Amino acid sequence: MIGLVVATHGSLGESLLATVAMIVGPPAQARAVSLSRDHSPEELHALLSGAIAAVDREGDGVLVVADMFGGTPANVGMTLLVPDRVDLLTGVNLPMLLKFFTYRERYPLTELAELLKEQARDGIILASEALRRQS
Repeated sequence: MIGLVVATHGSLGESLLATVAMIVGPPAQARAVSLSRDHSPEELHALLSGAIAAVDREGDGVLVVADMFGGTPANVGMTLLVPDRVDLLTGVNLPMLLKFFTYRERYPLTELAELLKEQARDGIILASEALRRQS
């Protein structure tokens, strides 16, 4: 089973995982790593690498999802990439996490990350446009 680490500024990752738990039950092999103003990049690196090790119990790999590309959580996460073992996807949101927990046992890490990226992009909808298309 692929593990998940949600790395974000503030408590966003914790809130996202709590919401996932409310919808689908407690998420197994998942951790949130929250960056505060008090953390140095070195401290965040230690927290993130510890979380990756903790959720990779079965050796199927870990997907790190971060809030935004170029932010400290993503930048530190990129230093921990391991081909076919640890990957990073930015722009984390609730639909992405729900799909992760639905599909993580069906696909290997690389395919899962690509699927989540595509579905997250397709899930951005401007309601007024959707309503106009229905008319």
